[in-house]
Amino acid sequence: MAVNLNKNRMMMSRILVAAALAAGFLTAPVIVDGTALGGLMKLAGFVLLTACAIGRIYSTAFIGGVKNKELMTAGPYAAHRNPLYFYSLLGAAGVGLMSLQVTTFAVLFCGFLILYVGLIDREEKFLAEKFGEEFARYKARVPRLLPDFKKYTAPAEMLFQPKYLAKAVADAVWWFAPVPLFEFARYLQETGVIEALMVVP
Repeated sequence: MAVNLNKNRMMMSRILVAAALAAGFLTAPVIVDGTALGGLMKLAGFVLLTACAIGRIYSTAFIGGVKNKELMTAGPYAAHRNPLYFYSLLGAAGVGLMSLQVTTFAVLFCGFLILYVGLIDREEKFLAEKFGEEFARYKARVPRLLPDFKKYTAPAEMLFQPKYLAKAVADAVWWFAPVPLFEFARYLQETGVIEALMVVP
């Protein structure tokens, strides 16, 4: 089940990001790059992408190698039950802001949110069946998606598997991949190599 859910998540995520990139090449944003608003959106997007990368790497340090084998309730999992999805949502918002298009931002963020809510429902059903009362107690005290950092606790020491952390770092780098592509699309439009089909907010 977990493997199939992960494959579906990756496929849908790629489709959403590919659609955002296509919009970047085929349309032009109302918000002009180089203006104060454009610079603010790009800065906010970069901050969110950085938070996504760090958050996903840190969360993987706790869950890597033990997912679906034991119920992780420490570190970021003490503050919210689905930190990987939360930080991915930040990444989706970051990519959307880097596009300088409010429409792309809204479609990406809402698309990822709908995708993740469905995945969380299915994953939590699986966890409830596997861990029973232990998961019920965890679910009752820890928020589903938005973090409550006051609940954060972590052991002084823990074991982790480096291969999962290395994979998380590589995954984090991919979140930044759309950034130069958006910049390239704007360059091609500004130099007249390609022409935007329409201007969108």
